[in-house]
Amino acid sequence: MDEPSGRPLSCEEKEKLKEKLAFLKREYTKTLARLQTEIADLPACDSLSPGNLQLVSKLKNPSGSCPVDVSAVWWEIAGLKTPCIITACEYVVSLWKALDTWQWEKINSWHFTEVPVLQIVPVPDVSSLVCVALGNLEIREIRALLYSSDGAHEKQVLLGSGNIKAVLGLTKRRLVSSSGTLCDQQVEVMTFAEDGGSKGRQLLMPPEETILTFAEVQGLQEALLGTTIMNNIVIWNLNSGQLLTKMHIDDSYQASVCHKAYSDMGLLFVVLSHPCAKESEPLGSPVFQLIAINPMTSLSAGVMLYCLPQGQAGRFLEGDVKENLAAAVLTSGKIAVWDLLLGHCMALLPPVSDQSWSFVKWSGTDSHLLAGQKDGNIFVYRY
Repeated sequence: MDEPSGRPLSCEEKEKLKEKLAFLKREYTKTLARLQTEIADLPACDSLSPGNLQLVSKLKNPSGSCPVDVSAVWWEIAGLKTPCIITACEYVVSLWKALDTWQWEKINSWHFTEVPVLQIVPVPDVSSLVCVALGNLEIREIRALLYSSDGAHEKQVLLGSGNIKAVLGLTKRRLVSSSGTLCDQQVEVMTFAEDGGSKGRQLLMPPEETILTFAEVQGLQEALLGTTIMNNIVIWNLNSGQLLTKMHIDDSYQASVCHKAYSDMGLLFVVLSHPCAKESEPLGSPVFQLIAINPMTSLSAGVMLYCLPQGQAGRFLEGDVKENLAAAVLTSGKIAVWDLLLGHCMALLPPVSDQSWSFVKWSGTDSHLLAGQKDGNIFVYRY
């Protein structure tokens, strides 16, 4: 595979990439053996510790309805870009600004009457705009939400509708989505205009497989990665729309979901979660995994498994990855946080007031972690 904007690799460079991947595979095997020995010697973890997480604020949604998602975004208020929190309940999305005492004031709400909200879709480098996905079990609509602090410009803009399988906000004011069935599949990148509408649309070559998730590739500016229901990873060139390659990953874990992708040393490093992983693994249930892929040969090797400490149980339900940190809500109702570079579980948050955690997100404006419960409480932790 050529780099999205580069030259073909020489035979010598291809051989070097093969050697790097073989080295990573050997190191992965050694690391697994070492971790098995180390964990076997550790006592069971009977107590939970928040570790490096410090509770700094709590936001109570007065609507009383069940929250479904949360996000931290930049919003222009009184002429200044201000870090704000967006909360999504079934039929209401609210915008909150922080007061001096780490209390929160709701400054606007968008209401929906026909189709409920499924998730918030932030767009990384856009302020004063956020997208939401609406639907029941599957996404049926994507809307952009806008609001000005003078109250003169509050609106919703319909961006797309239909049988939508996956959506992600991209850098450079873009949004990518996959919709339709295998026979009429459409992968589209939309660029936002200043008013929140569409400035332009570009079609990407469909992979003819249902796409589960998208991820930008850090280090390759115009590359886009997707994971499919067949456990394949596909890569597009965002400039040309061309589907560059399709690579099969290990069948050990079905329906793996990609959260982040990085390019380094000619290899792709991909952070996956495994919602279908069994809890009978030697190291416990693997919640996240880092794999390395040689895009020239489509060969892949595991680099690191991120498991719970001995004595803890639970599978991945929902999670988020930011830079070198990964957080997940587990079937046990707890939240676990890993340092992807160190490979260690750094913090475990038990349920608060006997209320299991429902979702967790890293803030897009700072290093805070946002965690929500079904009773409407949103907790803000500093890491």
